[in-house]
Amino acid sequence: MQIVRFFRSGRVRGGGATGAEAAGAAAGARGLAALSVLGLLAAGCGAVRGEDLLDNVPAAGPAVAVPDARALHSQARRMVDAHVRQVTAGRQYGLAGAPLSVPQPPAFKPFLTTEPRLARGRGKGLPAVITRVPTRAKVVFLTVDDAAAKDPEFVRMMSELDVPYSVFPTWHRRALPRLGGAGPQRAAICGQQDALRRETGQRPQLFRPPLGAYTLDTLRMAAACGVKVVPLWNEEASPGRMAYHARDHRLQPGDIILVRFDLRRDRHGAVTATLAALRAAQQQGFAVARLEDYA
Repeated sequence: MQIVRFFRSGRVRGGGATGAEAAGAAAGARGLAALSVLGLLAAGCGAVRGEDLLDNVPAAGPAVAVPDARALHSQARRMVDAHVRQVTAGRQYGLAGAPLSVPQPPAFKPFLTTEPRLARGRGKGLPAVITRVPTRAKVVFLTVDDAAAKDPEFVRMMSELDVPYSVFPTWHRRALPRLGGAGPQRAAICGQQDALRRETGQRPQLFRPPLGAYTLDTLRMAAACGVKVVPLWNEEASPGRMAYHARDHRLQPGDIILVRFDLRRDRHGAVTATLAALRAAQQQGFAVARLEDYA
C-alpha cells in the first residue's frame, strides 16, 4: 500500500515540462520506487494491513508470498509510467495532475438502508434509496446517463484519466409515476434491466429512476425486477459548476454525484460537467471510486 500511495501521490513538476524534464521525473520516480520495493522486502512486508484500506470493513486473507525482486521492480516501473501518463492527461484536461488514488474496495459491502427523507412508505423487501454510501473512505461516486457514451471525447477522457463511473440508461425522458400504475412501471423497469443483462451479461441490481422521481409502487416494481439499491445523488455537476445539497458546499465521504448535461445543447457537455466534478473532488481530497464496489 505504501508503494501505491507513493506512485499515485507523485507529481510531474511544471505545467510546461519538456520531454527531457518529464523523462527525468519518471526516471527519478522509478529509482525511488525501486528503493521503496527493496525497503518493503527488507521489512518482510507481505500482507496489507486493514487500517491501510481506510474503509469500514478491512480485507482479510492469508499473507501474500513475496515475489522476485526483479518482478517487483518491473511492476513498479509500469505503475510509475502509468501514473506519469495519467498526470499528463489530467493537466491536458485542466486538472491539477492525476485524480487521487482509489483505496482498496471493502471486503464486504456496507449495509444500506433507505434514508428517512427518501422513504415513500413502508414495505418489506424494498430496495434501499440512498444519496450517500456509509463509508469512512474519502471517496465519492460519479453517475452519468448513457447519453454520455455518444460523445467519444467523454469516453476517451475517462479512459485516459482511469476514472470509474456508473452509467444509468435514459430509455425515456418521462418520470415513472407518469406512466400510470404498477404494471407500466414494472414493464419499464424490467425492460431496462433485461436490456442491460443482454448487453453486459449481468443483471444490474442498481436502478436510478428517470429524473429521480418515484413512488412506493416504483420501489415495489423495482424490487420485483431484482433491484436492490436505488442510488440518487447529493451533488449535481453540470458544465462549469457544482451544485451542493449541503449548506457547507462540501463533499462528504460516500457522496453520490450526478453528472447532469444536455447533449442537444452542448455536444461535449458530458466532458465539461464531469471535469467540474473531478476538480471539486481533487481540490477537496477525494478519490472517485466505483459505486458497484460499495452498493
